[in-house]
Amino acid sequence: MSAHPFANPALSPFSQITMTGSQTCSACRGRKVKCDGVVPVCGPCSKARRPVDCQYTTATAVPPSSKPDYLKKGAACAPCRRKKKRCDAKRPFCSTCKVAGKESDCMYDENVERTFAEVLLLRTHELEHQLAIYKQEIAALRGQQQNRLLSEAAVRVQQPVASELRLADVHSIPSVHHGASLYNVPRALNAMFNHLTTPSPSLDVHSISTPAIPQGLEEFRAVFAEHTRQCGCTLSSEKLQAILAGDISGTVVHPSFTYIAQLHGCLLWQVQRHTFIFQHTELEQLEHLRAALEDVDPVTEVQIRYLLAIYFLLKKQMEEGETQLSTAVRLALHHKLVFPIGPEDFDPLLMHEASPSQVELISTLSHLMYLDRCSALVFRVPARLNSSYDEGFNAVSIIYPFLAKTNVVYLRTRSLLLLIRTTELSRQWAELSATAHGGIFAPGRPAWFEQYWPLLAEVSAHVATIESEMLKSTFYGDRAHGIALKFSLVVALSSKAELHWLLRRDHPESMQRSLDVVMEVVGVTRSFKDNDFVLLDPLLGLCWSMIAKIVVHVANKPTVAAEMSWRTALQTIDMSARKLGYEMPFMEEPLKVISDVLRVVEVADASR
Repeated sequence: MSAHPFANPALSPFSQITMTGSQTCSACRGRKVKCDGVVPVCGPCSKARRPVDCQYTTATAVPPSSKPDYLKKGAACAPCRRKKKRCDAKRPFCSTCKVAGKESDCMYDENVERTFAEVLLLRTHELEHQLAIYKQEIAALRGQQQNRLLSEAAVRVQQPVASELRLADVHSIPSVHHGASLYNVPRALNAMFNHLTTPSPSLDVHSISTPAIPQGLEEFRAVFAEHTRQCGCTLSSEKLQAILAGDISGTVVHPSFTYIAQLHGCLLWQVQRHTFIFQHTELEQLEHLRAALEDVDPVTEVQIRYLLAIYFLLKKQMEEGETQLSTAVRLALHHKLVFPIGPEDFDPLLMHEASPSQVELISTLSHLMYLDRCSALVFRVPARLNSSYDEGFNAVSIIYPFLAKTNVVYLRTRSLLLLIRTTELSRQWAELSATAHGGIFAPGRPAWFEQYWPLLAEVSAHVATIESEMLKSTFYGDRAHGIALKFSLVVALSSKAELHWLLRRDHPESMQRSLDVVMEVVGVTRSFKDNDFVLLDPLLGLCWSMIAKIVVHVANKPTVAAEMSWRTALQTIDMSARKLGYEMPFMEEPLKVISDVLRVVEVADASR
């Protein structure tokens, strides 16, 4: 006998209803039996030996006519979302978790229902509230500092030692005299910037020693010491240690070097992090530096002047930078500073190495020549230093061969001078090609080749020297030195590529060698990080435009273009030139040349 009086369809006064879909009653779900979903009693329950309470809940049996409302994305509870089950999002627990007997696991994540805009809005309100608190603390600290300055205004205090100076309040810029120090970092300002732990996408965090706001000037001096050779200074270890210690006594190093280190390092620190918050510190160091320059030796003053020229170049204050560079050149000419190559400086029988003072003087004059010739090349103006400096510069490689192969300042200047000679030789070749006929043996060309082959050999040897030093520096982790050598290598490789390219019509091997060198330039360019471009030079724009002009000639030749992707190579150069243009001025013309060449190559690739 059946457990239910209406189990037999013939005896049932009601018509049995079969639910659509695979619905399961609570009894079948508990026994893990397949249910046919018949209402009011399903088949397995009607055949059960014991009376069974066959019930359908809203989670297991839904009338065919009703359709569940779609939930908002993210409204389901955590277990249903994890197991991908249907959830009605009822509170305090959903029907699915209730039927499964897991009410304690039914939890909702309230933040999931918020839209991204809502989350950003809440975060903005939170940051605004914190900023208001910090502004109040800064205002209070500024008032305390103003009161302290007023109380000490009548007392003349001895100028402080630089190593004891602290960073100044960013927003207050009072007039500074050589009396009491004004360095005092508000704790609230440091706390605010310590929350900014996420760098910008273009920031290379691996090359930054510490992302926190510095408490003093020690880190600024350390930044300058790391990049002294890139800035054109080759100082002895004793002078570098004195600068790092903040010594302004003048015993080991002139005080102006300590001030320029703090000024230059402060700017580089800010540029590398794209955070400009220490304008007051720069103004104070500039005033200390101007006072210290009243009594200084000529070699030190020349270095300080061209370091100031670089500083104003990075600040994009061109007139002031030009003034400082002109002053450095006038000082060198007035004091008759020359390379130490005379008999009193060197004994050819002893073959000794250069002394620290000689190394400093050679580096000073080499970098002064570099800045003078680079500005003449970029701006197309006459050079200020006469040819006697070129003769002395060339003699250094004979008298001090080790220095000439290892000093990065000397190597960089040599790369520039070779590029200038290459540019002049290229101009002469263009004039001969326009006027002479008869191929490479036309009248006038034999004399030209007498200059060409020695220059090509000199450039090739120079490239080998720089590449060896660059690999050594990068292997031992000297990043700043490696960047300076990579820059010199790109300049030298550009000269080599241009020299080979001049003979492309008459010598296929020279053409192929030029293209190989072009790819070497692209490889070195690709290795520059975003933070490296502030340490480079607008001269790279001229070199990259020379490389781009070579590429545009071969991009339209299917036999040559099929071997490699010139478009990819040009895109690398174009991206690097744009990054350099963001950091440096006078990049408009090279950027235009490279962009025009890139469009030509893109059209050539699209037509294939």
